Amino acid sequence: MKVFITGASGWVGSHVVPELQRHGHSITAIARSDSSAAALEKQGVKVVRGGLEDTDILHSSAKEADAVIHLAYIHDFSDYGGRPAQIDYAAIRAMASALEGTNKPFVGTGGALGLAEPQTEDQSSAFGGPRKAAEDVAFSFIEKGVRPVVVRLAPTTHGEGDHGFMAHLVQCARSSGFSAYIKDSRVRWSAVHVEDAAVLYRLAIEGDLKGGTILHGVAESGIPFSTIAKKIGDILGVETKELVDEEEIKKHFGWMAMLLKFDCNAQNGITKEKTGWTPKGKGLLEDLETGKYFA
Repeated sequence: MKVFITGASGWVGSHVVPELQRHGHSITAIARSDSSAAALEKQGVKVVRGGLEDTDILHSSAKEADAVIHLAYIHDFSDYGGRPAQIDYAAIRAMASALEGTNKPFVGTGGALGLAEPQTEDQSSAFGGPRKAAEDVAFSFIEKGVRPVVVRLAPTTHGEGDHGFMAHLVQCARSSGFSAYIKDSRVRWSAVHVEDAAVLYRLAIEGDLKGGTILHGVAESGIPFSTIAKKIGDILGVETKELVDEEEIKKHFGWMAMLLKFDCNAQNGITKEKTGWTPKGKGLLEDLETGKYFA
């Protein structure tokens, strides 16, 4: 298949690209920077220059593809539901409209954060916000002859080279001299190894999935956040503390503090049943212990 990808040089995208290539798919990707374009071209990816705001380029590139995978998002936590969200909705409309009447798959990216009680793929996102709204934008194209599918990724998509939430927590513990979690918090997080997530995106375009299908990129469910914090503390050889004061919580976790209020116990049974997905990568705690987060 000819696959058009946004976010191909990002954390998940950089694993989706080789996964697709190993299975015979050809890739076109949009890239804004010279460095991203050069890296993708070196991998044999056809590059078009531009960004998420270049809707004409997104539309024309999607029109030439057999499938679209949308991974890019402007992660500005100071305005998460503002301008970045509006750019995302416009990008989705530009690409999905190019597939109208073709029954081709458009695979978008959502988040599982906020799915507290054991929630399955056929339930609405409890987190709401821009990611849920993006799902709705994509699914509005079902009646227009497009097969939109959404992969809701676990809050931590971990693996070698990860600079996301786990790397940030390690840095917080190093800077403060202690690891931490919020006292009396029952927050749990789900996790997936980035290589397993890449496989799921491939299965999403290869499978004959019905438009409106939601997949959960979740390998492990309901890991207590306190367990994650204690593992980081143990590996660093520092104390693990319970934090109560809001200012202390913000000081320790920085921009990530707002996310620690949301539970995640998303399930993956329907995803496995519909796609045959079988996660094989390391679990989160094993990856923390044996990976390179502390190098």
